[in-house]
Amino acid sequence: MFRSLVWMFLFFSFNAFADNTARQSAKLIDAHASVLADIKVTNERVVQMEANWEKTKSEMGRDLIQQQIAADIRTTTQQVGHFLGQVKAVNTPEALQLGEEVVNAENRFLEARLTPASSDLRQLFEQYEQAGADEQLLVLFNINDFYTYINWLQSERLDNLKLLNSWQVNTTVLQQKLNHEITRYAEFMATYLRNNTRQKALLQTELKSLPTNARSSLESKIADQDRLVRSAVANLRQILIMMEEQGLPVDQYNELIFKATGNLAEAVVNFDTLRTVIIGLWDDLTHWFKANLGGILSRLFLFAALMGAAIVLARLVRRGISRAVTHKKARFSTLVQEFFINVGGNLVVIFGLLFALAQVGLDLTPVLTGLGVAGIVIGFALQDTLSNFASGMMILIYRPFDVGDFVEAGGVAGKVGKMSLVNTTIRTFDNQVFMVPNAKIWGETIKNITSERIRRVDMVFGVSYGDNVGRVEGIFEDIISNHPKILKTPEHIIRLHVLNESSVDFVVRPWVKTDDYWDVYWDITREVKVRFDREGITIPFPQRELHFYKAPADLPGERVIIQQSDIGLPTVGEDGRT
Repeated sequence: MFRSLVWMFLFFSFNAFADNTARQSAKLIDAHASVLADIKVTNERVVQMEANWEKTKSEMGRDLIQQQIAADIRTTTQQVGHFLGQVKAVNTPEALQLGEEVVNAENRFLEARLTPASSDLRQLFEQYEQAGADEQLLVLFNINDFYTYINWLQSERLDNLKLLNSWQVNTTVLQQKLNHEITRYAEFMATYLRNNTRQKALLQTELKSLPTNARSSLESKIADQDRLVRSAVANLRQILIMMEEQGLPVDQYNELIFKATGNLAEAVVNFDTLRTVIIGLWDDLTHWFKANLGGILSRLFLFAALMGAAIVLARLVRRGISRAVTHKKARFSTLVQEFFINVGGNLVVIFGLLFALAQVGLDLTPVLTGLGVAGIVIGFALQDTLSNFASGMMILIYRPFDVGDFVEAGGVAGKVGKMSLVNTTIRTFDNQVFMVPNAKIWGETIKNITSERIRRVDMVFGVSYGDNVGRVEGIFEDIISNHPKILKTPEHIIRLHVLNESSVDFVVRPWVKTDDYWDVYWDITREVKVRFDREGITIPFPQRELHFYKAPADLPGERVIIQQSDIGLPTVGEDGRT
């Protein structure tokens, strides 16, 4: 009895399952017919819109048509995807057969879209070249939309092949066809990228030869080419991702992306890509070196020859300037002579360097521009130094002193050792060396002690009021007349100058050669002291009279007068006692 019940349960369950499967199969057949019909209708509608796209001249209108085409295709692919989901749910051989038919129909539909899309893309490229600057950007947007559209079509086909493979369907022929089309598309984009990169390089080379005021239009063209290059790189990178999924070689395309952008991150990076890029760079470097070795050696030889000629010419110029500025009739100071000699030689070397760089092919425009900008920055940073430089130029022009002169300048007294355009070296009389900024020297009073060939020695001697004036003048005259270094002309001066508080002061002013100044000064001072001692002439100490009055308690009217020297002479009273 129990066994009979089990068999009855299994019988009814099997019938229910069979009925459910039959109903699902019927629904799947209806959905299959609906999807195929939808693909057919969408294909007819898209074909009509593609024809309208070619007739439309407005970029805005073309963009709207292309968006509508993409929207219709996406709607159809979504319906196909829903149907394939039903196929997976049923998962019977019959259902898989229906799914395979739909997938193949969709693939044929997508393949049919690729042909007009590729043609339209080429048409957009031609239109971009003929469009004005304002229209090119809009055309480029449409080109990028077509890149996205074509890549999406290829990606959908790739997903369909993966699905068929999962159903154990032999897709070898379809796989080979798709790989061939993707490779052709990648090669087309690579060629397009090479051409745009080459065009951009040519424009950049031409830009270097133009003056600054004539570069704006060419810079705009370079910017346009750069946009095309970046757009092509982005699209080629998406194609390479699909190629990697298919196991197709992508190394050469990654190397092209790297060469076009200079950025390895733009490429689809893997170990093989890195190896290919490194090998390619080494090969390029080797080929470039072999092709340009002769030119490099010839340019180096030319540069060395021109610089050697510039150095020899600089030496000749220094010698010529040296002979000119040191001539007797020139009467230039040593500072001016050194300045002209150094500046003349250095200018020849600098111009020789610039000429040599220009001859070996270096564009001097950015170099000179950079030097100008650097000069402005350095000028702001070195204002004090430039002030010293300007003061040095003024000193060279007006020549208030020369090397070897004894001066008082910038708060320092001594002998001028050397001078540059920034500072002056002064050695003091006690052999200390000071480097004084030229701005400080030029901004203050400059006293040149040795600028003239002869110099007057000004001396003052005091005698007491009790000495004979004529006798003192005779002693001075005898000392001055007998000194061998005192000049006869201009005539010396000996005069009674001041009746001072403690002495009668005479001025003695002989003329001597500048180099003999201190020798004469010290000799006369010593001789005056010796002769005064011998002749009994008094050189008085400073004296001062002090008057003291007694207090009121003392005798009225009595006064004490005390005379005392400033150096401690004894006090003398009215009665003459100490």
